[in-house]
Amino acid sequence: MNIDPEKSRHKIVIGEIEALRVKRQQKLADRPHPSLKRFTQQELNDEAFHSYKNLLVGRTRRIPNRQMIIKIAEYLECTSDERNDLLLAAGYLPILTELEGRSLERALEWAQQMMWSIPFPAMIVTHRQDIKGVNKPFRHLFDIPLERSYDGLMNRVDFHFNSDLPIRPRSTFDKVSFEQWEEHAKNGIHTFKREHMLSRYDAWYQKLFERVQKYNVDEYLNEPDTEAKVDHTQTILARMESTSEFVPIRYRQASISTGSRLYPQIEVFLPVDSAARTVFENLGCPTDCAFSLTQH
Repeated sequence: MNIDPEKSRHKIVIGEIEALRVKRQQKLADRPHPSLKRFTQQELNDEAFHSYKNLLVGRTRRIPNRQMIIKIAEYLECTSDERNDLLLAAGYLPILTELEGRSLERALEWAQQMMWSIPFPAMIVTHRQDIKGVNKPFRHLFDIPLERSYDGLMNRVDFHFNSDLPIRPRSTFDKVSFEQWEEHAKNGIHTFKREHMLSRYDAWYQKLFERVQKYNVDEYLNEPDTEAKVDHTQTILARMESTSEFVPIRYRQASISTGSRLYPQIEVFLPVDSAARTVFENLGCPTDCAFSLTQH
């Protein structure tokens, strides 16, 4: 028996979209949607794909183009896996997601080897902002404790916001440094949102922002993203080895992607002023800081 491929593809795509739509609608039985979305066929037609009703009743069997499938997935608030299933059903290549499992492990092994060859403070960060390794200069510069009790805080969110770690109090010691720290936090959140726009309905993404919210910084989450040019220079009180005194130093971050994906990446910290160069030299860093990196 001959099966019309166009008819079969049409049926599969409609089935995938409707299954997702009904799934979203069923969730509304527990609580209304924050933006009062109802996930009806008419609403999908009006807000995402104006030919959806025609597709449903068979007036057209033309499968929406790839960009429209992505738009439908956005309306349906799909996770990365759901969106890729929908793309595959429509005959399109899926969107590459971040590394997981053994692939991530191999990438982290390579990042560890690369990090040990970097003569400046550095840490390895995954797409979930988990910190999967730091080198000795980093641990000394930021006074990160070796106690196992701090292992649960090995996430970039905690490193920036948690006042039990030295980084936050030493980065907000006066009005200027606090404003600089605050601007860096806002920029980091906006950058993360832009990088992971298509993952914002994934469970890991939601959990990460729950982690941010526990620090009561909702104003940073809700502030509009202007994509304005930001000074990436930061200030921190660092210990001067010769006197054991804390002095303000200025540094900047640079990012190295260790493969074809954005993550995992190595964050490297470079001195900006003479006080920072002295502190970094005491950590064993080269005095010549002309290190070729892409600034983050």
